[in-house]
Amino acid sequence: MKKIIKWLDINFEACFGMIMFYVMLLIILYQIFARALIGKGFVWGEEVCRWCYVWVSYLGLSYATRNSIHIEIDAVRRLLPEKTQKILMIFTQFVMTVVFIYCFIGCTTNVMRIARDGNMALSIRVSQNWMYAAGPIGYGLGMLRSAQIFFWRFRHFNCSMPVFVNPYGVLNGGLGNFTYDEALREEYRQQVPEEAWAEEEAFRKKHGGKA
Repeated sequence: MKKIIKWLDINFEACFGMIMFYVMLLIILYQIFARALIGKGFVWGEEVCRWCYVWVSYLGLSYATRNSIHIEIDAVRRLLPEKTQKILMIFTQFVMTVVFIYCFIGCTTNVMRIARDGNMALSIRVSQNWMYAAGPIGYGLGMLRSAQIFFWRFRHFNCSMPVFVNPYGVLNGGLGNFTYDEALREEYRQQVPEEAWAEEEAFRKKHGGKA
């Protein structure tokens, strides 16, 4: 059971985001060839593709949070003392968590309103919440992932900056999310100094394998 939970922790967003992406891709390709060959495609094709795109975007939000790959401007932060940098990063992560909570509440309210009013999709007779549910699920996962990173960094506060920053989330299992291409995976792995791997391993042993 622990292995399943660990696999979902590392791969959930990547797996389901990839499924949504390929569903969207296949529908688009079918629409192109169908219109070229028989002059028409599915009436619902465009709308379902739009839904898939929304789901990919929201799952990507959580995925980027889990692996610490959101775009950030760190030019000023790097000029500060190391301890100050760490405090600033923890504070930023806390703010992100609060923003995700606020957005989660707003999206949940919107989903409840649509369910109450019975709003339906334009091309197929299903609730619009098949798309709008991506909001609370995406922000809910983002909230969870942001809290995970917050406590991970709080726990690793006294570690060196390479461990604390944890680029691409590789030290807590994020590396396997990026690609099944070993060459590209190795490229990300090399961006974490060897000393950081040893330090993280020592940290895990010291704290009973928990990180």
